[in-house]
Amino acid sequence: MSKFISQLEGIVSPDWATLAVVALLCAIAAYVVKEYLAHPPMIIFVYPIMIFFALAGYYLFVSTEQFNPKKVDQRLMWTILAAIGGTVIGSIIVTLLATLRERVAHRRPPPPKPTRATR
Repeated sequence: MSKFISQLEGIVSPDWATLAVVALLCAIAAYVVKEYLAHPPMIIFVYPIMIFFALAGYYLFVSTEQFNPKKVDQRLMWTILAAIGGTVIGSIIVTLLATLRERVAHRRPPPPKPTRATR
């Protein structure tokens, strides 16, 4: 359990510059995605999912040493790539949850049809 907590702490504790870039890119993507949602206020739930998966992607890049964090251009490129990945994964998860919700709602039997009185 301590390993899981240390991994989770690594995901949610990037520096402020990285967090600002990820939050800005996810906010732009959330603004665009909002127009395509059936219920636009649902973006309140989509945005944190996007940020979490973007930070998880960034942590994956850092932990596997995909780039040199000392070089600003590489760091920015991988941060942007992580934000794009988080946006895509967050959008896919929300889409799957909405589809699941619609399928569960359609499983209910239809209400009975009214009967006509015959003469």
